[in-house]
Formats: sequence, C-alpha cells, structure tokens
Amino acid sequence: MTSLYNLKVKGTFVSFTFLFNIMDIKKKEISVLKSCLSGHRLSVNDALFLYKHASLAGLIQAAFKYKYQLYGKKVFYIQNVHVEPTNYCVYKCKFCSFHKEPNEQNFWEDNIKQIIENISKLPKTIKEIHITGGVHPHRDLYWYIRLLKQIKEIVPAAQIKAFTAIEIHYMCKKANVSIGEGLLMLKKAGLDSLAGGGAEIFNSEIRNQLCPEKGDASLWLNVHKEAHKLGIVSNATMLYGHIENMEHRIEHMAIIRALQDETNGFNCFIPLKFRNQQNPLSEIKELPFLEDVRLFAISRLFFDTIPHIKAYWPMIGRDKAAVLLNTGADDLDGTIYDSTKIYTLAGSEEQKPMISVEDLKALILNEKFIPVERDLFYKELS
Repeated sequence: MTSLYNLKVKGTFVSFTFLFNIMDIKKKEISVLKSCLSGHRLSVNDALFLYKHASLAGLIQAAFKYKYQLYGKKVFYIQNVHVEPTNYCVYKCKFCSFHKEPNEQNFWEDNIKQIIENISKLPKTIKEIHITGGVHPHRDLYWYIRLLKQIKEIVPAAQIKAFTAIEIHYMCKKANVSIGEGLLMLKKAGLDSLAGGGAEIFNSEIRNQLCPEKGDASLWLNVHKEAHKLGIVSNATMLYGHIENMEHRIEHMAIIRALQDETNGFNCFIPLKFRNQQNPLSEIKELPFLEDVRLFAISRLFFDTIPHIKAYWPMIGRDKAAVLLNTGADDLDGTIYDSTKIYTLAGSEEQKPMISVEDLKALILNEKFIPVERDLFYKELS
C-alpha cells in the first residue's frame, strides 16, 4: 500500500499509493459504520476518522439508519415558550450577540411581574417553559426561586426547563450556597430540568479565547453532575463553527459522553451553530450547511447513550432543521412563540421565531416522518 510506483495512462501519472489509500479509506469507512450500526460504540479515533474522511452520503445513510433503529419514523416536538428575563450579563463572551449593557439599544431587564404577565397570556396548551438569559449581576438564587414559584402558581401543569450551568453557578455563589443546595432549592420551587447552554467548547485553549471569565469545562460538568444526582435531567450543547476545529468538537462530545456514562442524566444533545452577526467574531465566515449535516450525522452515531439529537430550528432556520431530520436529528424543539432573541440578534434566518403546531407538524410530514408531540421528559403525548 505504500508503493511509490506510478502508472502512466494516456499521458497522466496515476499514483498507486493514492488509489490504494482511497480504497483503504472506503474499506475502513464501511467497516466502522457497519460496526456502529450493529451496536458497537464509536471510539474517539473512529469518530475523527469518519469526520475527516467518510463520504457525506455514507454518513447520512448510517445516521438515518441509526435513528430509525431507535424511533422508526417518529420526530418529536413540544409546545413551548422561552423566557429570557434579561440580556444584561456579567460575562462578555466573544461569540455572543445577546449581551447588552443598560445604556445600549435592545437592552431589557424584565422583572418578575412582567414575566408573569407575559406567561399568563400564553395558550393553556403550553407544556414547557424554558428560562435562560444573561447572568444578571444583581439577581441571586432567591430571585429565581420566587420566579419559579410564581410561574408554577399560574401554569401548574407546565414543566420548567431553566438555567444554564453558568447561571446556576453564579446565582449559588451570590447566595453563598453550594451547587447541590441551590439546585435542591430550585427543584423544590418547580425546576424540572436544566438547560444545556453554556458548554460552548470545553477545550481550555479555545475556551480561554472565547470566554475566559466563564469558567472551565469542570464548572459546567460539575453543575450537571450535581443536578443528575438530584434527579434533575438536563440537555447538553456544543457551540461549533467559530475558532475550534473538528478535533475540539469530538473532544467536547467525548467529555459529555463520559459524564452520561456516569450519570445517565442527559436527555438530548444539541449542536448549536455559531452565527456571526453583531458580535466580536463577525469576521469569521459561517460554516456551510453541508458541514452542519456532517456534524449532526456524527453526533447521532457517537452518542449511543444520549437518546435524542435536536435540530434547533430558531438557530439554523426551520427548512434546514427539517433537512437535518434525515441526518440523525429526531427532535425539532417546539413552537417557541417568538420568545427568544439569542439567535435572532446573531443573524438567524428566523427573525421572529414562532411556528404553529400545525406548521410544525407539516414541516415534519413534508420530510416523510411522523410528528409526535412530547413533554419535557420525552413522554409521548400524541
């Protein structure tokens, strides 16, 4: 296979080495994908190999089969709304378009009364309330406990997924309680699940360039580990397409998978694409959609113990998210009700992210899948 002999064909030199290498790569691709589909765990090295060398068609086909083995033609959605209390934040992450200072345009700082009034106007069919926002310098654990309790009073049937690990760490530190104590207090107030944001990229070199004040990977992992100990499930995310590379992505995913092996507390993995408007990294060109496809397929094959892969449509656009249902994603998130600005401000195609249940179902049906309504815990409701 390492021969350097050349064959002259019609005036063109064709390297035996090159041809043999292509054959070897294809052979290995087939072998790795076959092993994965038969139930063997994809190693970090094999994941990197597939990321770098596998054909996109081969990856898509394998991820589709893997997903089909789990759920058949089902695709999940939820009737949900986001609550973003403020975009005031103590951190100034370079990828962020959401952060605003009080004297800047588009700044907001809703109080509990305003939030409750907004929630009270929502349809009674809402199943999930998702709360994340800026890490406010003057709001501690007890402010958020009051918020959760008042939400539960007006929509007792709705489940609450709230707060990134970064928010949890800050509010607990401000209140001078441990992470475990703070989480238990939040759970008693109505918290059902943690949001998965704030993970960004775990690699320390990259993280120090993007968000040095935010804490290292161990901070994020410890909060989720403590939550899982208390029976609080969560999601996991990865921000990709900025200054990191594919090795950093697989490293990040491997760390999440290792924690899942220990706690089994993650419901879902959500790849979040970096969007480049209105932030200090705006000079970075966004990844082409085919790279999104490749990552979603790899994610489905890699996470053998995390049940769901979400294509978050407000981040990438509803049409592209629908396409990703064919490459391993089995969840489209939900109705949203024009309640999130995080990706709107960063330049997402979805500038008013709202979709009716009927249109969400039609989006899924158009890709030849079966729409299934779920709750926060992925209990099927339809």
